[in-house]
Amino acid sequence: MNPVPAPQSVPARLAQIALYGVAAAAGVGLVALIVSAVLNGGLTRSGTADALGWGALILGFLSGAVAYSQSGQSRIESTMRARLGESYRAPGLPWPQILAPLIGAGVLSAIVFALN
Repeated sequence: MNPVPAPQSVPARLAQIALYGVAAAAGVGLVALIVSAVLNGGLTRSGTADALGWGALILGFLSGAVAYSQSGQSRIESTMRARLGESYRAPGLPWPQILAPLIGAGVLSAIVFALN
């Protein structure tokens, strides 16, 4: 049997989302730096800033894609249930999945700002 986990407090949940955002920034930033180093034959300060800028852009698009996908899915579900005569309250946006990439994009953007 699986025990029911204890609910998290709001500050603990926000800290967990922030940690996931920083981890996403580290992962995407590392991949962007490796790709930039391979394509350019090494890393310079401006090359590093460009690579991290692209990483921030990718994380920003990821966050928007999650929000867009969820809103479209809710719209389709409510339309289908309305045709059947059922009432349906669409769930809210998945804020942890939206905020984590946005935090990561903010971290990478702050590093790019510091490099420039």
